[in-house]
Amino acid sequence: MAKNPIKSGELDKIIQDLEKELAENKNSVVAHHRLALAYWKAGRSDDAIGEFQKALQIDPASFEIRINLGTLFFQLGRLEEGIRENKEALKAHPAAAEAMANIGSAYLQLGKWSEAAEYFEKALEEKPDMVPALTNYATVMVELKEYDKAVESAEKATSLAPEFGLAFNNLAVAYFYKGDIKKAAEAASRAKQLGYPVHPDFEAKLNSSTD
Repeated sequence: MAKNPIKSGELDKIIQDLEKELAENKNSVVAHHRLALAYWKAGRSDDAIGEFQKALQIDPASFEIRINLGTLFFQLGRLEEGIRENKEALKAHPAAAEAMANIGSAYLQLGKWSEAAEYFEKALEEKPDMVPALTNYATVMVELKEYDKAVESAEKATSLAPEFGLAFNNLAVAYFYKGDIKKAAEAASRAKQLGYPVHPDFEAKLNSSTD
């Protein structure tokens, strides 16, 4: 997801300068967008949303603004609104894997497995080596009981990102439900070595299966 480029130490001056600029030129898309980012960094979420929306009223096809607003909505737990903004972003850039993966991640959080799978698959068609999408797709495939696909996706993620603990955790889960307990234990052990907190309930299941 998008990152906020505004630095905390500059916030007060940036906000003051941008508010002054917009008082003189209320139709500046760049100023509305930068002010939205500054408000966001300052924790003023409602003000940030308002400025993003003002920018979009002037430039509704802006991919970057849509992605940033969608990311803020996701951070606020407003998943359906985040999905909406990312789908709007896709209208401007239909091959944008980032937006597809964002939508997939939100559907995953909502427990809408089929919808999540659809968008992760679209993202991976555009960017086959997209590690976050591969990792989350493995989770979705476990939920859909497509264990071979789950293992394949998680294995690719760990190959591409051998220091990514979440990918090894998801690989462990995929192996476990596929019935390969030994490989599941090895992957879980690697996840813990990398500092990823393997869920205690899963670890208990794994330990009871290896006794």
